Amino acid sequence: MKRNHEPSHNITRDKQETQRGRVGAKREKDCMKAENEITIINGDCFAVMKTMPDKSVDMVFTSPPHNRKRNDKYEEYEDTVEDYFTFLKDAITESIRVSRGHVIFNIQKNYYNKSELFRIMGHFHDKIVEVIIWEKSNPMPAAGKAITNAYEFFIVFGDGAMKSNTTYTKNVITTAVNSSMPKEHKAVMKQDVADWFIEKFTKDGDIVLDPFFGLGTTGAAALKYGRKCIGIELSSAYCDMARAIIHVEK
Repeated sequence: MKRNHEPSHNITRDKQETQRGRVGAKREKDCMKAENEITIINGDCFAVMKTMPDKSVDMVFTSPPHNRKRNDKYEEYEDTVEDYFTFLKDAITESIRVSRGHVIFNIQKNYYNKSELFRIMGHFHDKIVEVIIWEKSNPMPAAGKAITNAYEFFIVFGDGAMKSNTTYTKNVITTAVNSSMPKEHKAVMKQDVADWFIEKFTKDGDIVLDPFFGLGTTGAAALKYGRKCIGIELSSAYCDMARAIIHVEK
């Protein structure tokens, strides 16, 4: 975002370790209740999800950090995971466990992560039920004669076929990218994209979990379409920004 992607693991490495040590079951014990329309939890998603029962949400929709290595997207996160394969594998495995419906992970293939991304698709080959492509109508052009990276994957995991709420839903969505983003988080998902997924693939009252909540794009989409949302975000600064953007009280 996790783009409001996007990430929940958005904090420096030292701060990550400190946060992980402080997250306990008491703090997150109500995370699966979703009594409010939007529940934002400031914590490490790996620790928080372990406190959640099996099949406690209706869908997981998220966009983890893409491991760009350049550290040019987040003020609160060092985007250099050494073992990105295990990072993704553990996040997907826990997401599948807590979801009674589908799990959707948005990942953009790049020079640094493509090997791990393709390994993930092989590892979960029997759980992938669909791959939806987000085509960008105005992507950042590549230098010289290099191929411009104009799409992102939305990988759908689950046990059953994916069904849309409407007819003739294609597995490609085309939009422009955000023309501007806050300096604190330059990887915010296009709101139209999150809206499309929430509208097409969830129902009224569903609970949607976003373990890499970022600035709350998933939460905004959930509110718009009458769904509930649990957002987990490691950075307290991003939690505060998300609350302000989608008007959720602390």
